[in-house]
Amino acid sequence: MKKILFFALIALCLSACQKEAVQPKVYGRYVPERKDDFAWENEYAAFRFYGPALAPENPSNGVDIFMKNTPEFVIDTFFYNYVNFKTPYHVQHGKGFDGYKVAHTTGCGGPAFVANDSLYVGDQYDRWEIIEQTPSKLVFRLHYDSLRIAGALYSEEITVTAAAGKILNRADLVLTALEENIPMRIGAGLYLHDSVGTYRFLEETQGIVYTETALSDPGAVRLNKKWYDNTDLGQTHEAVIVPGSTPCVIANTALALVDYVPGDTLTYWFGGCWDRWTDGKQSFPTQEAWTEAVLKETKRQ
Repeated sequence: MKKILFFALIALCLSACQKEAVQPKVYGRYVPERKDDFAWENEYAAFRFYGPALAPENPSNGVDIFMKNTPEFVIDTFFYNYVNFKTPYHVQHGKGFDGYKVAHTTGCGGPAFVANDSLYVGDQYDRWEIIEQTPSKLVFRLHYDSLRIAGALYSEEITVTAAAGKILNRADLVLTALEENIPMRIGAGLYLHDSVGTYRFLEETQGIVYTETALSDPGAVRLNKKWYDNTDLGQTHEAVIVPGSTPCVIANTALALVDYVPGDTLTYWFGGCWDRWTDGKQSFPTQEAWTEAVLKETKRQ
């Protein structure tokens, strides 16, 4: 009897270890119930790109970020409660919220295209596909069939890789000239929201870090005031790393840009985190702490 109990205990322990080993830490999906968003997350933050159903609202190919104060997944809960109970996910109900305003900008690390010293951003994606999805990694690709840059027509393809334990996502961006090609620089941008925060160029990594109020969306300010009479929700840290780039600011957007030839692949990294996020071991209460984490992760890329 003792032997049976002993082996049963071992079996239970092994089973528990296996379940712990495959606990997903990265998640993403197409969200048809929220106007064709494509959303994803890991332990640190959640993000989304905008899809076809949002076209009447003039979206961009910029990146939206959802703040989290927990390593748990939140996007399914946010969208479910929004669709079924009209509970706004722009309000901090306990595990995070969307207080970020993208509009027609690069948002938090979206692609940026500069020609004749003017900044261009694209519209919503046309098609999506998941390339790989495991408990520790998500790879998906979005296709943009029509992108106008200074009058010239291109198509855009962006492949995003999100991994467990990473504060930055990897982006592989390719443009295809559909008409004539024009000289341009491309890269990634952080929209500065009327200078409600502070940014810093990182010469050693050819990147940018930015810290701003976590409520950059005026609508989110009003909703948090209405629901909980609270508009003090800390700050959001953001970053883009574009190897070989030079920094500049155009149209209130901090940019890291490189010269570009259509057909080439530009690889860059982007991400963000709430200053109130913590897993009990790591946190980013200041821009200095966030910058240190970005530099440390960049060295491992």
